[in-house]
Amino acid sequence: MYNLPTLLSKISLQTEFSVWFIPLCLVIGVGYAALLYTKKSPWSTSINRLLAGLRFVLTSLICFLLLGPLLNQIEFFEEKPIVVLAVDDSASLPDGYDSLDFIDLKNQLAQIANKLEDANLDVRIRGVQNYYDEASDIQFNQQATNLHGILKGVRQDFEQQNLVGAILVSDGIHNYGSSPQFLTLNYAVFSVGVGDTIPSRDLSIKRINYNKVVYQGNQFPLVVDIYNNGYVEENVSVEVRKQGNLISSQNINLKGDQEVNSLEFILDAEAIGVEAYTIAIVPKEGESSTINNARRAFIETVDSKQKILIAAASPHPDVKALKSLIESKEGTEVQIYLDGISEDIPDGPFDLVIMHQLPGVTDLPAWLNSWIDKTNTWFITGTGSLNTMNQTNPVISYQSYGQSDLVGANLNPNFELFSIDETLLNRASDYPPIRAPYGQFTLKNNANIFLYQKIGSVQTNRPLLSIYNGDERKSAVLSGSGIWKWKLQESGLHETPDLFNEFFGKLIQYLATKDDKRNFRVSSTDESYFESEPVEFNTEVYNELFEKVYDYNIDLQLTNSDNETVEYNYVNTPTEDYEINGLDPGVYRYTASTSLAGNREVASGSFAVQKLALEDIDLTADFQLLRNIANNSGGQFFALKDADRAVDAIEALNPKPLARSNERLNPIIHNPWILLLLVALLSIEWFTRKYHGSY
Repeated sequence: MYNLPTLLSKISLQTEFSVWFIPLCLVIGVGYAALLYTKKSPWSTSINRLLAGLRFVLTSLICFLLLGPLLNQIEFFEEKPIVVLAVDDSASLPDGYDSLDFIDLKNQLAQIANKLEDANLDVRIRGVQNYYDEASDIQFNQQATNLHGILKGVRQDFEQQNLVGAILVSDGIHNYGSSPQFLTLNYAVFSVGVGDTIPSRDLSIKRINYNKVVYQGNQFPLVVDIYNNGYVEENVSVEVRKQGNLISSQNINLKGDQEVNSLEFILDAEAIGVEAYTIAIVPKEGESSTINNARRAFIETVDSKQKILIAAASPHPDVKALKSLIESKEGTEVQIYLDGISEDIPDGPFDLVIMHQLPGVTDLPAWLNSWIDKTNTWFITGTGSLNTMNQTNPVISYQSYGQSDLVGANLNPNFELFSIDETLLNRASDYPPIRAPYGQFTLKNNANIFLYQKIGSVQTNRPLLSIYNGDERKSAVLSGSGIWKWKLQESGLHETPDLFNEFFGKLIQYLATKDDKRNFRVSSTDESYFESEPVEFNTEVYNELFEKVYDYNIDLQLTNSDNETVEYNYVNTPTEDYEINGLDPGVYRYTASTSLAGNREVASGSFAVQKLALEDIDLTADFQLLRNIANNSGGQFFALKDADRAVDAIEALNPKPLARSNERLNPIIHNPWILLLLVALLSIEWFTRKYHGSY
């Protein structure tokens, strides 16, 4: 808090009532005093007049206070010109200096602040995220540099204040947030460049490309981009470690100076959960820094892929279209069974069984009936015999007359199970009609209609695609076949069948995903966090009617990779997730538990916390960025050795203090001196009366 010198104060009284009430207060005071002290008294006339005067003042004052008077105080003061010393307090600054030179840099910052104060300027010192009282308090430990955030923050913090300008001390290594050089500012920035603009001989891991989620038992690629400066045509060894153990290593011959070389590792996904992989370049002689030689990748291994079975009465283009769609989705695999043709029984279990024109007139194999009874299903009817279909599916019943219609598709506008990209829906008007059974349609259960039938341009209320989510399993029925035509038509007109993939991709994903029926669920909101972020836990507790309930005590245990456990306790609320801050980088396992209906319910999982080490990637200063920031704001750029000239440039702006005023309205009754005055008047009057022998 910065106190400004007060030049002048103006004080006045205000009240909501008319000023004519004030004489009335005096009249009441005179009347009450006269009533008490005009009759004969045991004391002298002078004492009587004193007592009457005290009662008059007391009564008049109380009446005046009942009017609710306000004390209006206007203070006039000078606001010094404000200059912000904005310091890039990121970790890249000390990394670019040896210890002695860095101490000199900190001393220079203190000298700049002192010179600004000597010039009668109000100096504020700001880092990437917060302000400092003194230059000596600056901690160069921020793991990312957001110059845009610094400059925008200064603009917002001192809006409508006497801000003259800012001196920005930075190496120009901007690696987080929007570009600062195009930011519109209402103040001049005088940038001071620190660090070395000449690239040092160095190797660094620029980035790691990988899938955050992989499937257990599979192999997955991990691509490492190595930035090379000064090691052309030299061999470099790169290692991958998990839990400190070396699991893979490769050598690469570096090509091109100041270029990126890529190296691919193929790794095995083993244990379910989040695993930390450390990728490191074995240091070479002469490297300017080895801090940027290693990075970590956090990869979550999940259970095996979703397995989907397409069982068809015969080969059909629909089967090929659906097979191609399913195979294009990561994390799914599909098997085909053709009734009467396929000899081998598919290897289950399955997450979804798609029945294309099955069941028909003949009975299904026993193993297929078994899967239908316990697995999510999607029936595509065709136009053949539907009697067995009526008995098998839980969604819809047909009273068919052996006839069929050519129908199009209209999306139900009230469908809410999942969303469809509205920008693609216009493509549905180009879809050709497909063959659907004609007759009476009756929904067996409270099913959701996804698509309605459209005959020509007329929408009907007959369902084309219906979905039912039962207690144990999900099921859908497409009343017809020939959807391959939709894919073919859309591909011809729009090159890619995006709407087809959206329609049936999301349908398959919905049907193949098993609903979580647990009464207690706790999960981290992400599988990986940066160390500066809070780790959030989403908690869901349900009663026997599967209604959400709150105010339950949750016990949470976190265990790090060293098997050290910390316990937490919280209460679930309808509005907030539980947050934990300040966790060190690493992989954590969590176990949550609560008592529900007399039972101890448990949920568990894992997540990772990683270091935001953007500052370690590149240590080469970027003075051109600092020049652009200064020029665009009407300021100037200076090298560190000319930092004093930045102070001179600020002074050359001839900043002047501003005269400002601050108005405060306070009820007089809140002033403790008024209470003391009332007590004093009452006490003096009472003491005088008692002293002179009266009541």
